[in-house]
Amino acid sequence: MDSLHYAAEAARHRKVAEEFRMMAATTPHVALREQYLALAKGYDQLAENEDMVAANLSKISD
Repeated sequence: MDSLHYAAEAARHRKVAEEFRMMAATTPHVALREQYLALAKGYDQLAENEDMVAANLSKISD
């Protein structure tokens, strides 16, 4: 796979993370809010990992 694929996946993960943050902001339930925020954090970490893979692939393909 090329770096563009990983960059696209990173963007997709960031979008999902933002959706979880929006759900967290609108729920009145504290425990559910914490779960949504934990999921958002996980997706942010996935995005960071995808960005690192994309950057490394770009370096080796140059």
